[in-house]
Amino acid sequence: MPHQESAFIDMSEGIYEIGFAGDGFCFDNELNRHKVYLNAFAISSNLVTNTEYLEFINAGGYHDFRYWHSEGWAWANEHKIEAPMYWHLIDGEWQGYTYHGLQPLGLKDPVCHISYYEAYAYAQWRGMRLPTEFEWEAAATRFNWGKAWEWTESAYLPYPGFNKAPGAIGEYNGKFMVNQKVLRGASEVTPPGHQRITYRNFFHPYLRWQFNGIRLAK
Repeated sequence: MPHQESAFIDMSEGIYEIGFAGDGFCFDNELNRHKVYLNAFAISSNLVTNTEYLEFINAGGYHDFRYWHSEGWAWANEHKIEAPMYWHLIDGEWQGYTYHGLQPLGLKDPVCHISYYEAYAYAQWRGMRLPTEFEWEAAATRFNWGKAWEWTESAYLPYPGFNKAPGAIGEYNGKFMVNQKVLRGASEVTPPGHQRITYRNFFHPYLRWQFNGIRLAK
């Protein structure tokens, strides 16, 4: 494959602290802070670019069942998904719908507006995987993040000791802890107060309207 390799950050096996700590604001799903054991892994220092993702498209990735979850394959075929949301192939050239309307695709920009299904399939095609949310948090101080939300391989589940708050406040996060995947990081439209390493975003795996991208792990 002719893609340009990103640098990978090696992370040692061991016990890592996960979750919010301190006196500032956080959401209830960032608590309680707890320890996790991680095997040794490597995580990319960069997000996957549009150029790299185009290679997946041109290699027939949307038409090869081997890279997809069964559910993702059914979704892509049912909805005739051929490219990221807001991409348009016009006169043989890819363009992206931006704040300024249709523009030539920024080839060096991080690929964006993709589902978890697509992120997973791309990672499989590359012979890699998506990081878990715990791997992402453990490594996040060692790479730049914030250009796009990053799909992880983690289901959205409560941390140890999590309890829903009484009343309406308890409805905010706890009731969504089913059938969703965690995203980490932030995007170019995320308010500054929500940009922190412990923030846990979450979406159903088929959703693409948010600024969602890919960071690989292995």
